[in-house]
Amino acid sequence: MFGMKFFATKFIYAHLVLVSCCLAAFAQGPGKPIEPARDAAMETAAKHNLDVARWYLIKRKAYEGARDRLQEIIDTYPDFSRMDEVVFLMGEANLKLKKPEKATDFYNKLLKDYPGSEFAKKARERLDELKSEPDKKD
Repeated sequence: MFGMKFFATKFIYAHLVLVSCCLAAFAQGPGKPIEPARDAAMETAAKHNLDVARWYLIKRKAYEGARDRLQEIIDTYPDFSRMDEVVFLMGEANLKLKKPEKATDFYNKLLKDYPGSEFAKKARERLDELKSEPDKKD
């Protein structure tokens, strides 16, 4: 009644259906973009500089030292994974050094280059504060 050719055709068809169902079940969809591999030693060095800059800024009130450390990170480690924090802290250091124009530049850079950063909201607040302050001319 049914020949070997019939069974072989049905087997291949069933196998193709099973494979396509498995592929659909395990499809991952669009993922996050793959970040380039980072040099572990450079990440460690940049993280150390960030920690020191944060300490200078918050604990020591040594704003020029903090700014210098942060600038070193920007110049030496441009692919640092926490560059958004570095840019934000550069704005903070310049604000403390009474350089609102430079601070504004760094806050705007943060919002432009890292719009999803955890520091974006604070940068917007700082920009609003800077806009609301009257220009002081000495």
